[in-house]
Amino acid sequence: MAIKTLLVHLAPDPDCENRLNVAAGLAKKLNAHLLALYVATPVHLPPGAEGRGASALYLHEARESAREKSVAIKQLVDDVCAQVGVSYEWIYGEEDHLDQLLNEVHHVDLTVLNQVSFDSFEDRLMYQLPEKLVIGAGGPVLVIPKGMKAFDLDAVGTILVAWTYSKEAIRALRDSLPMLAKAKSVHLLTCGTDRNVTSETAKPVVDYLKRHGIAVSQITQAQSGHAGEEILLTAEAVKAEMVVMGAYGHTSFLDKLFGSASRYVIGHSHIPLLMSH
Repeated sequence: MAIKTLLVHLAPDPDCENRLNVAAGLAKKLNAHLLALYVATPVHLPPGAEGRGASALYLHEARESAREKSVAIKQLVDDVCAQVGVSYEWIYGEEDHLDQLLNEVHHVDLTVLNQVSFDSFEDRLMYQLPEKLVIGAGGPVLVIPKGMKAFDLDAVGTILVAWTYSKEAIRALRDSLPMLAKAKSVHLLTCGTDRNVTSETAKPVVDYLKRHGIAVSQITQAQSGHAGEEILLTAEAVKAEMVVMGAYGHTSFLDKLFGSASRYVIGHSHIPLLMSH
């Protein structure tokens, strides 16, 4: 799948400029068009802002502040995209962040978001965006670690693919092909406690990637009881610069996913994470 349209989520938050720089750089490398979506909606209520009146007042003031900041961020988008040399569109919205993203995400090839750390109240309340968006997007989402200012695909030496036989993992593998093709080495990690997790069962996947011109090294570990930890430990061991994995949702999605491999990796990864559902 060629990546020709990127969407980046922008808001008045500390990592806004970092996300923009990463997305613009990716658009340049992939010769893609960039959609810069700025959402002027408060992401959370601060501690102590309780009661309907206080909440309404805070939301009004925060929205006005976000509207004012949109002028500066629009100028930042203009400057960064002109400097990098990519085509782009500015999209402004004041609805719910997830709703705004879902309005745009179905006609893009890749969406760029920031990770969440889950160690702050604000993260837990608002930035459930990565996992919610992956489930609803129908396409890949690139989750960037907080503080990352650039992501050069040409400099990516190693990518770890977390593999299991599921439609989510299959989708993630296919969606990541343009990036896997640029990597110098790719490792396929088959992990879990299932007794059928062996190097032999993953051989068709290795063959599939080889037909795309992608050489793969296999890593099979079936002992761990925590797939998320195993994925990140393996990524560190092979010095991976990106992880590719499926995201798994359920009916009571947030309740079940908070402790899952997907959520653990989103919250703890120090490298970019490409996820699909």
